[in-house]
Amino acid sequence: MEKRHATLSLVFLMLAVSCSAETSTHAGSGQAEAPKPTKQVLKLVLPFDKYELTQQDSYAVAEARDFLIRECMKKRGYEWNILHYPSRVDEIKNRRRYGVVEIQVARDFGYHVNSAILSGETDVPRQHDEREKRLGGDGIKAAYSEKSGCGYKANSILDEGGGSVNYHLFNRLSSELLIKAKRNSEVARVTRRWAKCMRGHGYTYTTPGEAIGDPRWWKKKSDKASSVEKSVAVADVQCKSQEKLVEALFEAEARLQEQAIKRHGAYFSKLSAAQVKYLGRVNEVIKVKGAP
Repeated sequence: MEKRHATLSLVFLMLAVSCSAETSTHAGSGQAEAPKPTKQVLKLVLPFDKYELTQQDSYAVAEARDFLIRECMKKRGYEWNILHYPSRVDEIKNRRRYGVVEIQVARDFGYHVNSAILSGETDVPRQHDEREKRLGGDGIKAAYSEKSGCGYKANSILDEGGGSVNYHLFNRLSSELLIKAKRNSEVARVTRRWAKCMRGHGYTYTTPGEAIGDPRWWKKKSDKASSVEKSVAVADVQCKSQEKLVEALFEAEARLQEQAIKRHGAYFSKLSAAQVKYLGRVNEVIKVKGAP
């Protein structure tokens, strides 16, 4: 499959977020423990989500990849430890899709984000960091170098027989439909109410995107939110809750995604088939390479 499905080890390394169009690119690297996701977050399951790997699937990919990299690194004279992945995790793919939506996250982190917030996990990224420290610069190069790295080779092996599907359309639709949902008349009306609510707290932002993108939060390359940032984020969440902005956005986007799936039925069927093949290959590698 196309490299849409980055393994979690690389997600933790790069703090990718495929997670949200409104998540800042200035993500911090700290691994402070994030609050458990709220019921509201757990219910944010969009129609497109079933065409992507679940969090649990991603852990399976990471485990299979570990086995393959270990074999390759051993030939190069390096030890590659297999990380211990959780057997069950909450699916929180859309935790930050609509910006900060949880009051405790706002209080603790403001608009900043780390892998604990994105995945709900702190131990796996800790293990990942420890492994990289042991590897050192040359070991990291052997593992991650483009084309020649063991990670690249592992991805190629996992892709064998997994079907080839271009995810460009999927990614484009995912981005465009969220933008379109924000322009929905009802969402726009609720957003204006959100802005009025924010003015009541003393802030003049017109949209949540404007609040999260305030340059003041990102002047310093730090993963720590200031007290002012946290105050704004808390007011943001409170106003979203009061005006039910997240619900309005979710309903509008879900409706648009359902329409897109019907409109591009053959394409989405190919995505499903390719994903089944890919995960079959992943499980095969785990069974063979992970055997004692």
